Amino acid sequence: MLTLLACTGSTVASPPAPPTLAQSAFSGTRALERARWLMTLPRALGDPRRTTSIERLERALVEVGATRVRRLPHHGRDPWSDASFAMTTLIGDIRPAAPRRFILATHFDTRPWAEEDPDEARRGAPIPGANDGTSGLAVLLELGPLLAAQLPEEVGVSLILFDGEELGRPGAGGYCAGSRALASAIDAGSFPALARAEFAIVLDMVGERGLELELEPLSLSFAEPLARAVWTTGAALGYHEFRARVHRSAVFDDHAPLAGAGVPAILLIDHDYAPWHTHADTLDKLSPASLEAVGETLRRFALARYGAR
Repeated sequence: MLTLLACTGSTVASPPAPPTLAQSAFSGTRALERARWLMTLPRALGDPRRTTSIERLERALVEVGATRVRRLPHHGRDPWSDASFAMTTLIGDIRPAAPRRFILATHFDTRPWAEEDPDEARRGAPIPGANDGTSGLAVLLELGPLLAAQLPEEVGVSLILFDGEELGRPGAGGYCAGSRALASAIDAGSFPALARAEFAIVLDMVGERGLELELEPLSLSFAEPLARAVWTTGAALGYHEFRARVHRSAVFDDHAPLAGAGVPAILLIDHDYAPWHTHADTLDKLSPASLEAVGETLRRFALARYGAR
């Protein structure tokens, strides 16, 4: 993402099992365990192991309820070095034929550089990306089965995992490669169901301890009623993480290209995260309470909007 002032660990054999039908509410503890598993999947741009990680994410979408998963291949360049990267955005559809649909999205790539790290010698190495690249992914994968089980049959959900959000450089652009590629494909008529989506909610950096989610200015310009409804839901549930005030600066993130393609889109982000783009963005920075606040708010918002089975 770009603020508009200036868009490894031990191996875990398998991901957590999806929630059972008896688990009606979102579990932040389970989401944190899912994040722990995701941290074993190398996802930094340029890492040769990404191919296997993307295949595993594709299977994860199926495991959490997507009955159709599509790949959108795209390319991008590092604005500084001009190095080219092959990328793959994943679209997992729950109930692909449903007449009504909304989008939940996040980016799965982790930053290949650490330009904010206090140690200059480490700035060229990939960051862990526990919050920035993993927290939103953990929420979506934990939320998918709950929505599949609880929403009416006529409502479908598209879980979109964007690649290349982290390709940009400060002051040089290049961010949000996956959402820009998908927006172009939507404009070209390649994803008609997504073009008809009623709204999109994008998650980025939503798992830190002490999470504070302020209303993001671009979101208010794209879909203010949607943004305020989500924040009202969170506050009504008693989640202090949802703050009614507007953030001091706009953030160009994956919601902006979606809005440009005609989908009302908002962003949930806490950009005031000290370990941002550093090697300190590690799993211990995540909080199950923060993950629960986001996941349960989105679940309750969707059920309030569409009703339950």
